[in-house]
Amino acid sequence: MKRALVTGLNGRLAPHLKMALESNGVTVVSFDRQQLDINDPDQQRNFISQQQINAIFHLATGPESWVATLAGIAHQHDIPFLFTSTESVFNPDSRGPFTPDRQPDATSDYGVYKIACEQAALNANPNSIIARLGWQMFDTFEQDNLLTHVRDMHNEKGYLIASSQWLPAVAFAGHTMACLVDLMKAAKPGIYHIGGNEHELSFYQLVQLINTKYQLNWDIREGADPARDGRILDDRVVCGNIKEILTAP
Repeated sequence: MKRALVTGLNGRLAPHLKMALESNGVTVVSFDRQQLDINDPDQQRNFISQQQINAIFHLATGPESWVATLAGIAHQHDIPFLFTSTESVFNPDSRGPFTPDRQPDATSDYGVYKIACEQAALNANPNSIIARLGWQMFDTFEQDNLLTHVRDMHNEKGYLIASSQWLPAVAFAGHTMACLVDLMKAAKPGIYHIGGNEHELSFYQLVQLINTKYQLNWDIREGADPARDGRILDDRVVCGNIKEILTAP
């Protein structure tokens, strides 16, 4: 993998993937929607050929047809294709932990959309790599992520009720991006789960660790709703644990 096309570089996660790829000596090529029409397969095929792309990471939001187009082009050019999906493909009323062989059962619009995107990728390219991600934490409060979300929850009422009965699917973004790079290097098709909560931290424990690490002096109150194991697990994927980040000095 020398030149990778990454979609979604104007979004939240893809810039972190770009840094991870470049640290591995990979040249990152962006997908500019101002210049490339996502509804024009020939234009995209020519661009990928001209740029000598040998890996495609699809992180951007868009129609299932775009997922199918990029996956199909990758299949035609015999280059690995990775699509990032989400733990939201599972119904929040279902109990985990969720492994890759668990049948998706989402009913929300977003979850159903992501299921459709996964299927579009696999139909167009049986060698697709589908990486399902959970809630991501960065190391700052400056971008939309786990930290900003819980901060806003606390600031809204001046306190935060956090369930001790909920085990969330959560990971540190830096760990997740390293896993995506490793999956692409291995180029083994299939559905993978990238989780970072093997220590079974509850949401209540997670928020307490955030409170301590960042010296926030929050008012955190223990709750019991939701009561659910929402973690995504995969024995084949080695991903750093979120607790290591939150307890590091």
